[in-house]
Amino acid sequence: MLKTIATPLVVCLTVAVAQAAAPRLENIQPQGGQRGKEVTVTFFGGRIAQEPQQVLFYEPGITAKSLERGADDHQLKAILTIAPDCEAGIHGVRVRTATGLTNLRTFHVGTLPEIEEKEPNNAFEKPQQIEPGCVVNGVVTNEDVDYFVVEAKEGERLSVEVEGLRLGRTFFDPALTVFDEKRFEMAVADDSTLLQQDCYASLKVPRTGKYIIELRETSFQGDGNCSYRLHVGKFPRPAAAFPGGGPPGKPLEVRWLGDPLGERAETVTLPEKPGINYRLAAKDDSGEAPTGVPMRVVDVQNVLEKEPNNKREEATKGDLPAAFCGIIGEAGDSDHFRFAAKKGEVYDFSVIARTIRSRLDPVLYIHKADGAVIASADDNGSNPDPYLRFTIPEDGEYTAEVFDHLHSGGPTYLYRLEVTKPSPAVDLVLEERVQYEALEMAVPQGNRMAYMVTANRADVGGEMNVGFGDLPAGVSEEKFPLAADYNRVPVLLKATPEAALTAVLPTVTAELVDKAKSTPILSRFKQQTWLIRGSNNVPVWNHWADHAALAVVQPIPYTLKIVEPKTPLVQSGTKELHVVAERKPGFDGRIAIHMLYDPPGLSSHQGIGIEPGHSEAAIPLTTAGNAWARDWKVIVVGEADVNGAIRAASEFATLKITAPYLAMTFPPANTEQGKDIPYKVAIETKTPFEGSAKVELVGLPPGVTSAPQQITKDSKEVVFPLTVAKDARVGHHKQLYCQVTITEKEEPVLHTIGPGELRIEAPLPPAQTAQQPAAPGASS
Repeated sequence: MLKTIATPLVVCLTVAVAQAAAPRLENIQPQGGQRGKEVTVTFFGGRIAQEPQQVLFYEPGITAKSLERGADDHQLKAILTIAPDCEAGIHGVRVRTATGLTNLRTFHVGTLPEIEEKEPNNAFEKPQQIEPGCVVNGVVTNEDVDYFVVEAKEGERLSVEVEGLRLGRTFFDPALTVFDEKRFEMAVADDSTLLQQDCYASLKVPRTGKYIIELRETSFQGDGNCSYRLHVGKFPRPAAAFPGGGPPGKPLEVRWLGDPLGERAETVTLPEKPGINYRLAAKDDSGEAPTGVPMRVVDVQNVLEKEPNNKREEATKGDLPAAFCGIIGEAGDSDHFRFAAKKGEVYDFSVIARTIRSRLDPVLYIHKADGAVIASADDNGSNPDPYLRFTIPEDGEYTAEVFDHLHSGGPTYLYRLEVTKPSPAVDLVLEERVQYEALEMAVPQGNRMAYMVTANRADVGGEMNVGFGDLPAGVSEEKFPLAADYNRVPVLLKATPEAALTAVLPTVTAELVDKAKSTPILSRFKQQTWLIRGSNNVPVWNHWADHAALAVVQPIPYTLKIVEPKTPLVQSGTKELHVVAERKPGFDGRIAIHMLYDPPGLSSHQGIGIEPGHSEAAIPLTTAGNAWARDWKVIVVGEADVNGAIRAASEFATLKITAPYLAMTFPPANTEQGKDIPYKVAIETKTPFEGSAKVELVGLPPGVTSAPQQITKDSKEVVFPLTVAKDARVGHHKQLYCQVTITEKEEPVLHTIGPGELRIEAPLPPAQTAQQPAAPGASS
């Protein structure tokens, strides 16, 4: 079960005005430790040592025994205790100070004793001597090569695995080579299917003696950020686990594939509620693999292939729903599975291969009983694993065929073809504040903060309640149902002045407002931390979390309030949204304000601020003609600089967007330079209003003027006398609009209605006077 881990130093502080903003976490040294041990680490990052109070791990098994300031406010020393049963691998971590929560970085737990690389070790003839069964923490600099020597006995397994890119510091692409004493290559490894840019080498030792391990950046382009953790030992290092998954909480026989000592079977029990990053690690008497193999935990029964099944007539038979499991064992192989289905039934067919780090690039065919292909799938967008939804056309038997896209194959080309009926689910995402940076939530004591959640439905409709669970004491949420035709919703979090300073990892869930619909909805929340990005911001290495991160922080020196509009904002209209700040004594800084989100069709100005010496500002709002007409619950977020950004949100306010009160018909008009004309616009009142309204004709070309006019709800037309100068701009002018100001409840309701057209031409030149013929006899 996921837990938050607090240090004994967590205290509750009452401070009138926060003295610092959110801290940053840039690096951890060392970046890992052995389970069952204590390790002293230093967290590096801006403001991280200013009132540090808590280390927050996303997985159980690690606690902070102590925290103390390092050399300055940007270094925090901690003693971490790693439990003996802590899961090996990657652990997401954040640090909380009194004023904020850091971004996420990763801490890596190993199973072997930790040692440091010792320079010089960059010559094959002078490698660093290490014992088998250790983790070396080192750095590869530019054109650097690190060598290590171990002794191994004939017939034993020698396994080497490197964590480089997965440490999440930089684009480090490590390469490994294992030599014997005579410098003959025993194993070479660069990228791997299982570990992506990281790699491993595992071999059965051919003879007793010394073996030299070479580690470098693949193109010799290392730098000071290219740190690594090199695991060296006798541990098993399989490449895959067949059948790649199974039902939760039930015994499952797993075949470990790709280990140099041969295939081995083991019975395991998969967890009832696995985490988003669940992996199963191979273990034997020689140790445990540093990195597990991804496993699916799905509540459907496995149907294992029975060879031969590479022909449709030899297909392995199973009943739906099922997970058909197989291995494309050799080049040109294909596997077939037969199942019965009834007309009109709908099934999702998902081939799971690359998702569980198989080498297979799968292709899926579905055949009718006569062998005809009636459906197929290859890549699913950027995911090389195929998916299709298929409606059974008639009662009968069908065959699913799986093969490799390039007709390759091998002992680790495993897959799962999961065939299930569609079930309602919602994919939830906590929207980023800054692109490519996962959001951490911080709510000041006695104040508010708001966040946006995107909810993408799958096979479910209707209004939904979206919110956070497992909130700390003193923190509450205010929310409104997510509309059935929309996928974004704001959630407002409030902390009482007495709420303790703490941090938690809340769940994010969705449920239908209509309780009569008994079908449960699966909430799938995922938060991506972009640890390493490549060119064009392509994600290279990410951390995925299935919980959000929330902290209660010290008070900040202002609160915000929206002056709720009394009148609507019409489509193709404008309005100012007034925001008031209440400042605490001693704070007079600028507060930048912006809408938390813009409803569809609305645009809000992003550069507005409440300036020093002022307590109010207005955010201009503009709507398009197709803006969604309804009542919207809006929020304004403020940000001030007090040794970094400090943020708070207003309460909810209702912003009503409606259709225009008026419709207007603009006739085309023509005139000449210097010729005045009346311009008549027909009016149709859609929503009656009291009193008179001012109408201005805008968009007139240079040299043309007109005075504002007044209309009422009973007006059928408005006439603008156009004064056209002799030098008015000639041309066809198509951007004439009426700006209509209707005053309602002492507030303006501003319309912009159009467009109209005005053509201005130059007058014809005056006719030439005809020359009279000369009289007879007149001299020329």
